[in-house]
Amino acid sequence: MKNWKVEVSYKPEVPDTVGQGILEDITDLGISGVDSVRTATVYWIEGTLDDQAIDRIGAELLADPITQVYTFRPETDAVKRWTLEVQFKPGVTDAVGDSTVKGIKDLGIAGITGVRTGHKYWFTGNLNAERLETIARRLLMNDVIQTFSYSQ
Repeated sequence: MKNWKVEVSYKPEVPDTVGQGILEDITDLGISGVDSVRTATVYWIEGTLDDQAIDRIGAELLADPITQVYTFRPETDAVKRWTLEVQFKPGVTDAVGDSTVKGIKDLGIAGITGVRTGHKYWFTGNLNAERLETIARRLLMNDVIQTFSYSQ
């Protein structure tokens, strides 16, 4: 059994309207110094799957080839930025994850045991852990059903 992490985000040349909206909301909170926000949907896929199966799932099910890209291998990032991930707490129903399992099975790919979903955010600008936690708790998550983690 192997766990995979697949990230689906907009291509660099495609405006990230969700990220732009979050940036406006951050300003409305009175937090200044954030230059940009980019977003991704994250899929944690569990099962006996190989690279080819994950690549097919990303290409045929998870990403829109016109506007999005997907990755399932770590990338190096030359830009210094904060990253924050939001995911459901254990035991919380994940309807998108359940639908993804069905979609993978509909592709004829066997060996899937579960999918959890979440969101990833990349922030550039003048940030610190306290500001990032405020943004997470006030804008990006629901403390009752979700948790978050961040790094720089």
